[in-house]
Amino acid sequence: MNIDDLSADVNTDDLPDEQGQAAPFTIIYQDHYLLVLNKPAGLVMHPTYKHADGTMWDALLEYLERQGADDWQPPVMLDEPEWLQAPAHIREMLRQKRVERVWKEDGLLARPGLVHRLDKDTSGIVAVARTERSRYHLVRQFYEHSIIKRYLAVVQKGAPDWAQPRAAFTVSKRLADNAEVPVEPDAVFARSGAEEIVLRGPLQRDPDQRRRCIVGPDGQDATTSIHVLAVEHGFALLDVRPLTGRTHQIRAHLAALGYPIVGDRTYALPVENGMPDAGLARQFLHAYSLTFRRYPDQKLCTFIAPLADDLMEWLERYFSSGVVEVRRIKQSGQVI
Repeated sequence: MNIDDLSADVNTDDLPDEQGQAAPFTIIYQDHYLLVLNKPAGLVMHPTYKHADGTMWDALLEYLERQGADDWQPPVMLDEPEWLQAPAHIREMLRQKRVERVWKEDGLLARPGLVHRLDKDTSGIVAVARTERSRYHLVRQFYEHSIIKRYLAVVQKGAPDWAQPRAAFTVSKRLADNAEVPVEPDAVFARSGAEEIVLRGPLQRDPDQRRRCIVGPDGQDATTSIHVLAVEHGFALLDVRPLTGRTHQIRAHLAALGYPIVGDRTYALPVENGMPDAGLARQFLHAYSLTFRRYPDQKLCTFIAPLADDLMEWLERYFSSGVVEVRRIKQSGQVI
């Protein structure tokens, strides 16, 4: 399968806004139909009652407004065969209506389409549709689960009691023949390896605290795939792929496993001063890779964002084998 690897090395510079300040995101890729961004941690995606402004959405609208319209024009199209017998004025009307339809479907949207989201304190790749057909094309791939999203996460053992599964939660290892066998959670993180571990458990809002999610009886089916990349000093670096798209899916599933993400102020145990996790201001979760078919050429593309600076600095201080693995992925352009 041919994959066009489009990494963050092709990013444009952060563009200044009208006050001379850099936009709070980096452009990974941009064309008439598509915009792929690298979102920093601490930036809310969409306005809410708690964050009415200063969001990525606000910054994105400002960025696109400064850019203005591009030079895209509808392609020159031949008359349809069934038009040939129509009077000249009818043929002209049909041409005009077709051009109007193409502008509506492939012209720039007044407001771009954010078709997926990242949590406030998760950094990494976000895809934005710039035309109606591109938006539909991306939404359909998400619906069909054909888009591949990959995250880097660091976890450690020890989750709060409320995170324990309250419904069936399975942990299994996928074999070469695609069969699955049960595995104990502690065995998953005993060492790094090529095995794929699959987590399955329905996710719902916690009735005791609506801001977090749990594996519960009223939840929606959720499946998460993980590979252990490195293990050191009680930490494990994971390559994580959510196979479904539930709220807080990665964070909630890993907490239900008993290995929450380091630095997660919602799903992990309280931070103790002087411990390594106190060196993080947010959860160690970064969306580093996004693979999908690009509109309109249908080319299978993989977009990659380098690990955020704060997470890389934490690895360098506390998790040296994790640094080696991240650098290996970056140098090889590897998508596991």
